Amino acid sequence: MTNSIDDIADDAQAFFVIGTNTTENHPVIGMRIRQAVRQRGAKLIVADPRKIKLTDFATLHLRHQPGTDIALINGLMHIILANGWEDKGFIQERSEGFEDFKVVVDQYSPEKTSQITGVSIDDLETAAEILSQNKPASVLWAMGITQHTTGVGNVMSL
Repeated sequence: MTNSIDDIADDAQAFFVIGTNTTENHPVIGMRIRQAVRQRGAKLIVADPRKIKLTDFATLHLRHQPGTDIALINGLMHIILANGWEDKGFIQERSEGFEDFKVVVDQYSPEKTSQITGVSIDDLETAAEILSQNKPASVLWAMGITQHTTGVGNVMSL
């Protein structure tokens, strides 16, 4: 996460929380997320195989199979790109290697992603739409992403 706590409290319209039990490990941030959801109507997507406290406030809980983080992330990106929901100006001005990235995520159709992760196609499509249509969005992750056999790949996907 590179956002300040104030960014979370005041600005984010959507949150994608993955690989972190934020309310237990980062209680101040967890409180600010809950406040943003309750007071400002921010959207919250929790991607975690477990039910954690934050899921009680979630707009959507993606209970993907353990170890399928990369497929989940790439599948969401596939849907965003397929619908033209990406920020083309940002990509043009601030990224390199986008075509190579696109080749990778093109392999993660909603059907394939659902099969790998156990998350329904409807939930995948809903999550992708929430993240792309509620800006700015904040992605929050912690050791559940990094302290993993696929930790480097997980971080690169995010």
